[in-house]
Amino acid sequence: MNAIRTRITGVVPWVTLTVAALLLVACGKDGAPQNSETSSKRFPGYQQVGGSGDAAQLWFNPTDISRSGSSYLIHALKAFPQGYARFDVATNCRDMTRRQAGTQYRADGTAEQEYPGNDSAVLAKSEPGMTELMTTACGIAMASRSIAGDFNAPAALELLYGPYDESTKTASWADASVPADLPWRDNLQLAPGKVLAVTSMAIFNLTEGGKEKKVFVTNAVPDGGGCHACTGLLGVAVFTKDGNNWKVESNNPYVASMGAMGSVGSHFEWAAAGDDTYALIVGGDDMHQGYQTSSITAFIRGKDGAFSTAIDDADTGASDQETLSTKVTFIKGKNAAHYDVKVAFSYSLPGQAAYIADHVYQYVGGKYVLTKKDDPPKFVQTAGDTSSANAGASVSPASMQVAPTMIPPSTASLAPSFDCSKAKSDAEHLICSDPELALDDVALASIFIRAKAAVVDQIGFKERVRQQWNYREKNCHDRDCLLRWYADQKAALSQIAQTGRLD
Repeated sequence: MNAIRTRITGVVPWVTLTVAALLLVACGKDGAPQNSETSSKRFPGYQQVGGSGDAAQLWFNPTDISRSGSSYLIHALKAFPQGYARFDVATNCRDMTRRQAGTQYRADGTAEQEYPGNDSAVLAKSEPGMTELMTTACGIAMASRSIAGDFNAPAALELLYGPYDESTKTASWADASVPADLPWRDNLQLAPGKVLAVTSMAIFNLTEGGKEKKVFVTNAVPDGGGCHACTGLLGVAVFTKDGNNWKVESNNPYVASMGAMGSVGSHFEWAAAGDDTYALIVGGDDMHQGYQTSSITAFIRGKDGAFSTAIDDADTGASDQETLSTKVTFIKGKNAAHYDVKVAFSYSLPGQAAYIADHVYQYVGGKYVLTKKDDPPKFVQTAGDTSSANAGASVSPASMQVAPTMIPPSTASLAPSFDCSKAKSDAEHLICSDPELALDDVALASIFIRAKAAVVDQIGFKERVRQQWNYREKNCHDRDCLLRWYADQKAALSQIAQTGRLD
């Protein structure tokens, strides 16, 4: 927001304020309610926060609310029986405020003493009247936030999150408050007080209700973060064009904690999910235990502007030579408000024709339900032999329980299942530098794929993998710990591959 900052200085303004402050004594904590129009006339340039209680003692300048880093800065006044105080309040416009030091004046307008502030941000509700001040002022600030002229990512990032750095193409988000119940929250690796670096991932055009809009997709990760197990924080904001400005219609900075290496995904789409509904589709690829995993997630935009997960689907290749890709299509069916969804997984090996497996979802009972799932292809081969493949045959959990013939790789060519150039954690650096650990990583990859194919509870299996992976990244900082971790995981996953059960 391009606010013109105004400071009340000099003799004439302070005389005006002195008279206003004296008049204000009559409407203190127990005074009669005052409407905004009357208040603005009695206290030029300022609006009374409330008509009674502590809020009646507080005033703010509604035309001069500016950004200060990741917060908004509000110019405020507080009336006392024999004078008033003038100070600024910084707030995240959600729950935290910081009253900055100011000056307390006598009734005649002369400075009396310093008006103390908070040493750091505090909960707004902990200070009398501050919640009302934050709510009222932020309501005005949020409604007036806009980008002048052409829509662009740097301006949008700075407006939504904080200062933008052209060299890194990121905005610095200093006051993120990630919901405690957000799934996979811990995988963000966000330490208290840590700054998030926010990047623009995609911008989509949208025409809705005759208005031109922009859908702005972001990824946030702790500054310097991005380990293999680390997720990114997906955010989605919608801007509406108003004359020559782009105004914020809705902002959802905590849509999901997802992805790997600190990124929520690698490809994004915006699609009609119903006659009057839209969806954001996020796809990603990752090398997991030596095999490629391709995932797709569709988020439906509700009438309130919030996004909820509709489809979350993924599969992992059965060979280290196999590549996967996904494509999502919303198909108009019997339910005009919620189209059917087809997720097409494409599997391929070098020299082989691609095999397509369709997963079809339909909206039933208030949610999307899987109604059709083609079997993945069965590729039969031993390690080091990429020419033998049989695509198109159905695969059963039992057939996947037979371990493939393993040919130990030479030490010279030995590499773990992930890209060592992206190693971040102590565990990943150790695995990349130790041939025995790298061999354990490759061996575990073979067992992992058989366990994944055999297990009945896929959601529970995914959660188990996440927990074990997090344990390794957090606790294993030496070779002995990693050797024990690999031994335990090979034994546990082998049991799952044999029984199909997690217990």
